[in-house]
Amino acid sequence: MLTDRFANTVYLLETVKGTSRAVTQENIQVPLGACVGPGDTVLTCSMSNHSIVHLSVDGVILGTYPVDMRIPSPYAYKDRTRLPVSNNAMGATKLQLYNISTTMS
Repeated sequence: MLTDRFANTVYLLETVKGTSRAVTQENIQVPLGACVGPGDTVLTCSMSNHSIVHLSVDGVILGTYPVDMRIPSPYAYKDRTRLPVSNNAMGATKLQLYNISTTMS
């Protein structure tokens, strides 16, 4: 997984099959970081929309979840049932831990 914040794109690379997919969608605006979620899904943060975007490995958006912070960025976490998100907003820094599940929609 790679993100290109200037192209508003998340790139999903399938190393076993040797394929890649570029995901662009209005819910993904200035994506910052990506990590593996539950059930081998992908989680990224949309900086412009102040939200977490949940994607399938096929690039289908499973859900968009608003967060109460500016400039959110996800962090990979060994336990895929939680997602730490922090931000880089001057004077308004936060760190939040979100519970996630495979039934998010």
